[in-house]
Amino acid sequence: MNNKMLRTTALVGSLFVLGTSVSNAQTTITGQLDLSYRAVSNDAADQKIKNFRGFGKESQINISNKGKLTNGMDYTAGFSLEFDGNDTGSTTAGGGGDLSGALNGENVYIDLTSGNTTFTFGSDHIQNPDSHAHINPAGVGYITSYTAGVAGIYPTGANSIYGAYGAGIVQTVPGFGKLSVNYVPNPTFGTSNIAGTVGPEIGNAATLSHYDGVAESAYEIGFVGDFGVKGLSVLAFRTEETDRQDAATAKTKGHRIGASYNFGQVTVGVDKVETTSTANVEIDGKAASITFAATKDFSIGATYGKADSSAASTVDEKIKLISLGYNLGPVAVNATVRDVENIAGVASNGDSRDAIVRLSTKF
Repeated sequence: MNNKMLRTTALVGSLFVLGTSVSNAQTTITGQLDLSYRAVSNDAADQKIKNFRGFGKESQINISNKGKLTNGMDYTAGFSLEFDGNDTGSTTAGGGGDLSGALNGENVYIDLTSGNTTFTFGSDHIQNPDSHAHINPAGVGYITSYTAGVAGIYPTGANSIYGAYGAGIVQTVPGFGKLSVNYVPNPTFGTSNIAGTVGPEIGNAATLSHYDGVAESAYEIGFVGDFGVKGLSVLAFRTEETDRQDAATAKTKGHRIGASYNFGQVTVGVDKVETTSTANVEIDGKAASITFAATKDFSIGATYGKADSSAASTVDEKIKLISLGYNLGPVAVNATVRDVENIAGVASNGDSRDAIVRLSTKF
């Protein structure tokens, strides 16, 4: 059932023999390109002058290699080079500086697999609590709201650490799903997703700032699967800091439960997410959606979400979305129109509206 907009991919690869330590190793190069147009408006007096419109871009090159080790285990390894619009970064968390920081943590991994067990090392690769496939399958990205001067509070990544460098185990249970445990020694909890620090390869001339985040460490336990039920897809994740170096009021936490179920031409989805910040501010988000596949190539969906915060002087942020998806084979068109009341949970922020249309292709 093609209720989601699928993009065909033509893989371009070469076969390499990498010496006696790796037999039958195969290297594959793929890529993707997304171009979008967004228009954003807000009716609050101090926000009107910040309304905007324009294009967005993401381009990515993926390089992967797979084969067998001399001990019989399977392995895969790779990294991606991603350019999101006017990307800038640095070699440490926090941004700024040269472009290297925007590239060094994108889908970097070495996986060692024995049977149904995979040991994974790297960043942005282990399974994660991204929920947009459940809650907005026909549209563009998360349901989180945007405006010119204020960001919505509905949590996206649920404080997940999957984007930071760490080590994990993924256990596949046939007919049930995949269980994972991920450990990160140096996360930096500065945004809704975690951009952990990373040092140079062997540490020459490295300093504390290259390696050490504010949090001592964090772990994440996750599940993605269908419990053996056709048409069902479920995810459940829990993230928590183990210790901190500062005098923060609380440890950063996050958990998400999401699910979707397809029957015939209809898919329904739900999302429940909670986060806790170091200031002990709790944000709770709930959403539900329904998507209808009118044809094998065209889908339409509607989503309603609500988020609230324990911070003082806040009201519920309410999010309404209408999304469309059209599969043109090698190119997909997705669009989302969003209306948000009390953006960021503050009534004086006003109501925000935005629309985004995206063209996507893979090669």
